Amino acid sequence: MVMPLEMAMWTGKMVWMALSGWVTSCLIVADEIAVSLRTGDIGAFHVG
Repeated sequence: MVMPLEMAMWTGKMVWMALSGWVTSCLIVADEIAVSLRTGDIGAFHVG
């Protein structure tokens, strides 16, 4: 079954938007954690 070009482009655009939003969210959270660690608002993470 052949997918029309417009549908393939739309699907690619939706996947790209979802992935770029996820990556942006992860970078924002990582930046906030780094700022908090630098300013001393939170300490080192102790696991275990």
